[in-house]
Amino acid sequence: MADAKDNQRPYFMPNEADFFRRLEQRHRRGRLGRLFNYFSIAVAGLALIALFFNVANEAFGAIAVVNTIEPETLTDGRPLAGLSNDELAAILADHVGRRLRVLIRDTISQVENDRFTKSTVAEIVGDDTVDPAIAGELLKTISVEQQAGLLARYADQGALRRLVLEEVVERKVIASYTLSEAIFNFDAVKSEIEGPILEQYKKAERLDEAKVAVIRFHSWLNSDFLTKPMSSTPALAGVRTALIGSIGLMMVVVSVALPIGVGAAVYLEEYAQDSLVNRLIETNVRNLAGVPSIIYGMLGLAIFVRALAPFTSGMLFHYNFDAPTVETVVERIAPAFDGAVSYDGNEITGEREELDAPALGRIVDTFLYFGTPSLTMLGNSSVVDMSNALAEALDITVDVTATRAHDERDIEIRGRAYRLDVADNPRISDEAFHRLMASLARINSFSPNGRTLVSAGLTLVLLILPIIIINAQEAIRAVPYTIREASYGLGATRWQTIWQQVLPAALPGIMTGTVLSVSRAVGETAPLIVVGAATFLVTDPKSPFSQFTALPIQIYQWTARPQGQFADIAAAAIFVLLALMLTLNAAAIFLRNRYSIRF
Repeated sequence: MADAKDNQRPYFMPNEADFFRRLEQRHRRGRLGRLFNYFSIAVAGLALIALFFNVANEAFGAIAVVNTIEPETLTDGRPLAGLSNDELAAILADHVGRRLRVLIRDTISQVENDRFTKSTVAEIVGDDTVDPAIAGELLKTISVEQQAGLLARYADQGALRRLVLEEVVERKVIASYTLSEAIFNFDAVKSEIEGPILEQYKKAERLDEAKVAVIRFHSWLNSDFLTKPMSSTPALAGVRTALIGSIGLMMVVVSVALPIGVGAAVYLEEYAQDSLVNRLIETNVRNLAGVPSIIYGMLGLAIFVRALAPFTSGMLFHYNFDAPTVETVVERIAPAFDGAVSYDGNEITGEREELDAPALGRIVDTFLYFGTPSLTMLGNSSVVDMSNALAEALDITVDVTATRAHDERDIEIRGRAYRLDVADNPRISDEAFHRLMASLARINSFSPNGRTLVSAGLTLVLLILPIIIINAQEAIRAVPYTIREASYGLGATRWQTIWQQVLPAALPGIMTGTVLSVSRAVGETAPLIVVGAATFLVTDPKSPFSQFTALPIQIYQWTARPQGQFADIAAAAIFVLLALMLTLNAAAIFLRNRYSIRF
């Protein structure tokens, strides 16, 4: 049939029939390719819709809530939202008592946790105008009512309401359901909660009185979720610490990777000669962009966490280690002498005749030596060395023997038993010397911990550095060579041309590539696991030398937990991570469109 049509069509050139036949075949293949493209886009769109539906289905839904104490019984029927700060603090004081100190530490304290018990009230609240009667006192020495007054004055109302719900009302989520179950199967959900689930809860809690489970819609993704730290209770958990950790990683990555990557790209494009060495370098850079991320994690573990631990732990800067002082050492050794040692800021004195000032001074110097971190002495000194130094300070003789037996004469130091035989001397007893050695071993048991924010950031720098170099090279290569020639013609040097002409013209491409690379680094999990990101961390990182966690690690940890509610908050954390990555991608598009230059 087609041949008959071809015979009836007038042709004006030789082989024109074959040309139209091949043209029709190309059009047919083009239509098939177009259909395949549409099918691919549809599959990708459906996968994206399924992803968002699955995450949204977990992040929103219904929960069943049971209160251990009904709020109305605490407020005479008034809602918690209508109470003042003083009333909320009074409820806490009545029900938690001395635990108020813990709440003050976690909500309004302005000092580090390790200094909290030794700080005055004025230092804790960071306000010199606090009541003078308690300003100079330690928190444990003031009354519960005064502690409640501090909470009422310095904590915001929302935080106090949350504390009442967590510490007094003890609101518990006993069941959670997805959004689709809550919408399309609500009657079955309600029957299940009011029946077996509530009974199982009362049995587990050994409650005889009737409890009512309140069913309500709940969004796991809310403002509290963004501002609360990690918790072992899903309803109280948040991503604040992980979010701060991810932002800190981004800052470390950008501040290190951008200058190094751009510098390497400038060298390879503008200065490197066409030699075997430079071609080998460029080939390896491109190959490194495809190395699995966990390999970079192993490299970071070997270099940044272990080899460079004095730097990445902050020990080089004496950041993470509180060197002992004479005052703290006297506090340590006083129990060994039944408190018969004191320090007035100028002189160490002993209340016993055998405790003369020179001997006490030598003991303190020994503690200061073995307790002060240094790059050459990384802690865990030999027990024999510490015992000999302490014996020399006391002018006595001590024999140290490692033993497997454990009796009253042995002392356990770092998991091993030692027998310290002190020669008869009225200056110190065996028990007192054992206590001194145990304290000295504790103060000496430090070592640099390189599992910090800066280690993870530098590991991610290695991961994305090849990508940044390649993107920067392409952006620099896209700048027309005529711009360089015009600059040279005006008398500019090569560096002046690069700094004032080439880099500004290539900046949009460089920044776009950098932002997209950082966006990839934010979602990495394997390198952070290898480097040592914390899976449970409730304190925010205060510096690059702090412990850290990140959003991918938090999501990984929550999805591995067996409780269904952890899957719900993991879905909410996925939304936060997606929002962060979409923000970075939007920033890349903005930078490309805002600063792009047409040649």
